[in-house]
Amino acid sequence: MSKVRLEIKNMIQNSIDKTNVKKEEEHSYKIDSIVNLDLIRDLTDDKEITDMLISKTTSLINLQIKNAISLGEIFTSVFDKLSKSGSKYDGLYEKWLQLNGVNKKTALRYRKRYELYSIVNNKEAIAIMPQKYVDLLYSEEDKAEYINIINNGGTYEEVVNLLKDKTAIPEKIEYNNIIDFDFRNCNTLFVDIDKKIENLKEKDKKELQKYIMKIQEILK
Repeated sequence: MSKVRLEIKNMIQNSIDKTNVKKEEEHSYKIDSIVNLDLIRDLTDDKEITDMLISKTTSLINLQIKNAISLGEIFTSVFDKLSKSGSKYDGLYEKWLQLNGVNKKTALRYRKRYELYSIVNNKEAIAIMPQKYVDLLYSEEDKAEYINIINNGGTYEEVVNLLKDKTAIPEKIEYNNIIDFDFRNCNTLFVDIDKKIENLKEKDKKELQKYIMKIQEILK
């Protein structure tokens, strides 16, 4: 095994063995705010079965939350180590992700959550926050203001509502000749979409994200 791969292996093992991850595994999150448990209760009138399904749903979602934090810590540890080790490791992080079958954007999402999670006192607010709001908070110019709200006891719902208000798009938008618009031409907009987004300024990326979220709501 090469020295570089051995270093990466050791970093991953150290991340997994850290005390805060062990503590994370012992914590159980309340899922009522992120899952509509009434939908499970409506599945059957058998209370024993309902209680079992709710219990397993709670276990499943808690496992997903904890895994997301643990993966975020691993990706952050490797990224930080390699980025601080000089130009000899340029591009190695991406190659390492590929070898492990991990998409670069997926790893970035985990890192964003973990980085926010690691700097707040109310860790549950970040742990259970939907990813689209984690992305918004991470790129927010006034991120410190939101972190202070969380550290002062603010719940994830309160922070999400503040982000919604700040990124709200007017419901009524006037377009000329909207009836004549040919939606079939939308396909051309998505050619090389990744490169187009990467070349945008941060301000424009945030603006684009707001409209994508609006489109997602309309197409549900």
